[in-house]
Amino acid sequence: MEKRSLTGAELRAARKAAGLTQAAMAARVGVSRDTVQYWEAKPVICRWGAGKRMVEDLGFAGLSRNNARARGWGISWQEQEDARIEAQLAVLRAATNAREAQRLACLRVSCGAKTRKGTPCRNKSESGKRRCKFHGGLSTGPKTQEGRDRIAEAQRLRWARVKEWPFDNGQ
Repeated sequence: MEKRSLTGAELRAARKAAGLTQAAMAARVGVSRDTVQYWEAKPVICRWGAGKRMVEDLGFAGLSRNNARARGWGISWQEQEDARIEAQLAVLRAATNAREAQRLACLRVSCGAKTRKGTPCRNKSESGKRRCKFHGGLSTGPKTQEGRDRIAEAQRLRWARVKEWPFDNGQ
């Protein structure tokens, strides 16, 4: 079977045979409707980017990977170019994912802790945390027996000072 390039008219016919509008095809592939219209008007469909995704979505097989400008020669060049582009895209995706993770770590959301009035707190949280500087989140208490003993002693001393405090009863 001889490999050949796909034309825009064949792409349009295949899209219509699949019962898809340009907008539906664009939504499936993840591009705008104008992009589908652009590729359907081309004499030869390039097999990279949006053109490649549309061709793969419609299930074409046995087509050459020729560049539209190469007009039939330069197949190995196109494969190398595709590999280079995919490598660049992988690097860009990794950088984007890292930036998004950093942005989410610094995201400030509403605290939402219950206030004395019984309403949710409207202050913004600390960077990367869920509570504001006033509420700080839920305490889980001391984890070790040493920590529990230290807290118990601090509480005993605190209450001993409160009992010794000379209260003024207005006399």
